[in-house]
Amino acid sequence: MRLSKFISTSGYTSRRKADKLIENGFVIVNSEVCRDFSKNIMITDEVIVESTLITMQPPKLWLFNKPNGYLCTTDDPGGRKTIYDLLPNKLSNLISIGRLDLNSNGLLLLTNNGELSRYYELPINKIMRKYHVDFSGTLMTKQIKSLESGIFIKGTNYGSIKSKTLKKIRNKFTLELSLQEGKNREIRNIASHFDWKVINLKRIQYGQYFLSNMKAGEIKEVKISEQIIPSIKSLK
Repeated sequence: MRLSKFISTSGYTSRRKADKLIENGFVIVNSEVCRDFSKNIMITDEVIVESTLITMQPPKLWLFNKPNGYLCTTDDPGGRKTIYDLLPNKLSNLISIGRLDLNSNGLLLLTNNGELSRYYELPINKIMRKYHVDFSGTLMTKQIKSLESGIFIKGTNYGSIKSKTLKKIRNKFTLELSLQEGKNREIRNIASHFDWKVINLKRIQYGQYFLSNMKAGEIKEVKISEQIIPSIKSLK
């Protein structure tokens, strides 16, 4: 297994961050600094990343109900709260699969395996994300049609988003939005384009997993689909 994949699969960090650690000389293989991303790691090799001995772990997956006001990052230079302030110490090295921004809440998937995280994030795998979003503004039929046909905003193409109106009272409304791409701040950027204000954004589903009645800040381990295991083992 290549060095960068070995590090991410171990759950230490993501593939992208593993590449940076290798490039910057923070990875030691068999007592020597290694900057070769493609170095093949054998079971007998000793790999140390930032003074931590890396070992392979079986992939695991957790569901977490993220509250508003927390970042999905291990460290914030501004000193803001992160989801890791809420997690038990024994789970402090988990990787966030995708992100929910500071003022968004709901279902977040966490894993100890970088390749599993990559599988869920790759657009080619078309993993469904579903949100309940409260807005204020003017809701028009042509906007809903634009969502479902796809929309181009400031150089970015947003794919089809299925929409269902759950509630509408005067200038306030709630939409259930289902999408597969998950671009950065996608819903908020589209809302701004339509002159809608986001009042609350909650993710209720990610792939086969649902938020259901989990309490804010609650975390629980779930079984990984047997159909996904072969896919993460074959990622290059």
